[in-house]
Amino acid sequence: RYVGHWQLRGYGMWAVVERESTRVIGHMGFLNPEGGRGLELGWALEQSVWGRGYALEGARAAVEYGFSTMHAELIRCVIRGENVRSIRLAERLGARLESEFAEANGRYLVYGLASPKPGPDAGRPLRA
Repeated sequence: RYVGHWQLRGYGMWAVVERESTRVIGHMGFLNPEGGRGLELGWALEQSVWGRGYALEGARAAVEYGFSTMHAELIRCVIRGENVRSIRLAERLGARLESEFAEANGRYLVYGLASPKPGPDAGRPLRA
């Protein structure tokens, strides 16, 4: 799924590698699924590395990349309602709650983060 997303959209998820051990500890990056809510930033890290700041460091770098390189105007995070750690991370990035919805497998919150300074390509659609 993630490799196909890179082929279709030109962006996707990156592996998160712990510098000291060179061990893959998760993934983070962008998806824009058909029928979705636009450009979404997502992350998942091994529980053994939670609390070390990796998610915040990686998410900040991804947001910067999304705005500066991808020329995104808005980045969303779709988070399960009970995932307090990810909600806090989205809020630390500056994202604000936009909406919520329910599916058969639970309640989800949609957080949005607007570009701080739209560039000359603002409004240009991301590669479809």
